[in-house]
Amino acid sequence: MKAQMKKSLAALVAFSSVGCASMTTPATPDLYPNEKLNRTPRGQIHADVNHCLALADEYIKQPNKYGEMAKEGLIGGAVGAGTGAVGGAIMGNAGRATGAGAAVGGILGVLHAASKMNERSPSYERFVEHCLQKQGYEIIGWSSKSGGSY
Repeated sequence: MKAQMKKSLAALVAFSSVGCASMTTPATPDLYPNEKLNRTPRGQIHADVNHCLALADEYIKQPNKYGEMAKEGLIGGAVGAGTGAVGGAIMGNAGRATGAGAAVGGILGVLHAASKMNERSPSYERFVEHCLQKQGYEIIGWSSKSGGSY
């Protein structure tokens, strides 16, 4: 039983590492290399994108992501407790398995929500796209990247 719990803990740590690694910088617009992009200095492009992002931050309400994280943690804990209880009933020691399942489920729920912390709402993205299009840029999508490629 202890070996099985150690394997579960190792799997949780590995999953946590992946979850934390996915919490990168927020997505930014990917720009099509049209004439406007090609003739604009990189510093100005960054300033234009940051200006539109700041406007969106000011005008578009984002959901309370910390509340969502707590909710995901509670749901994960409940599912983990149920799963642990069933496993514990089959293998013996239902109390310990329920507690372990609740802990692991809660952690996984919080990590899942945390991995989505930097996602932007569709309204936010449309706002930024409209702002940049008015300046002559063409947006082809959104991606998480450090420093931008423009």
